[in-house]
Amino acid sequence: MMRTPPTQAGLWLLVGLVVGTAIGFGVGNWRSALHSPEDPPPPAATVTPEPHQGEVPSGDRGKLSLFILAGQSNMSGRGKMPPSGTPTHPRIFLFGNDYRWHLASEPTDDATNQVDLVSEDKAAGFSPGMAFARGLLERGFEPPIGLIPCAKAGTAIAEWQRSMSDRTLYGSCLKRVRAASTMGKIAGLLFFQGEADGTDPQADSQVERSPYTWDRKFTAFVTDFRNDLGLPDLPVVFAEIAPHPSGEPNPFRQMVKAQQRGLELPNGGMITTDGLEQKPDDHFTTESYRIIGDRFAEAFWKLQQPSKTDREK
Repeated sequence: MMRTPPTQAGLWLLVGLVVGTAIGFGVGNWRSALHSPEDPPPPAATVTPEPHQGEVPSGDRGKLSLFILAGQSNMSGRGKMPPSGTPTHPRIFLFGNDYRWHLASEPTDDATNQVDLVSEDKAAGFSPGMAFARGLLERGFEPPIGLIPCAKAGTAIAEWQRSMSDRTLYGSCLKRVRAASTMGKIAGLLFFQGEADGTDPQADSQVERSPYTWDRKFTAFVTDFRNDLGLPDLPVVFAEIAPHPSGEPNPFRQMVKAQQRGLELPNGGMITTDGLEQKPDDHFTTESYRIIGDRFAEAFWKLQQPSKTDREK
């Protein structure tokens, strides 16, 4: 069979295909030269989702007292979850890591569908959070409570210094608190951190540890956070770290503990954790976390009570 000779239009189409393929190959090689397979992909843009009102009843929306849970792993919790799970409470809510409101339950720092990956804590377990909220209600606290988890395991106090980037612990926590604040009033900050700074700062060059200046950096964090929220008198309760469960003397850990005990923080308080049962990995047992949560509640409750001087006026 005789083939029909190509038309002029067909020849131009063929030329176009060849040239286009060559250009595409060249552009691909040029891009490959700029971004080798070893290069990390460019960071994706951070998009803040609209907070979802979720399981908060319409009558409670805008009326919650909001509490920030910040620090490191002993705030996000490493307690063993009870086999039956943990019960919810009709007056305790949680602004989850997924930016949705839920009836609160443990683990409060659940990383499922987490938005702010900088504070992702996949190993989070039973924490002091629910025990704190229950302890407040048992003492007569009136408004419904909203918990806002922001803690991150292993973080040093230097990582909590002021930064407005939502790729930092400070910035992402601030963003999360502002997003949650449409549901109520920011009532307090709970902070449990210091173990990461209670080690030799020369032992790990990857992390800036501050056993000599923990108190100054914590005070700066509190001052900056209060100012950025426009709440200069925001109540703050922090936990003193416990001795290492190994019992071995550690001068750097003692430095941090001494600074925590000597810290004078306006409208602030400290709870102790010495003597509570710990696990070998420097975390607490589930029952100890319950006690810690109740101690947080007691310390915050005392901050809210009028002083003797105020009562006598």
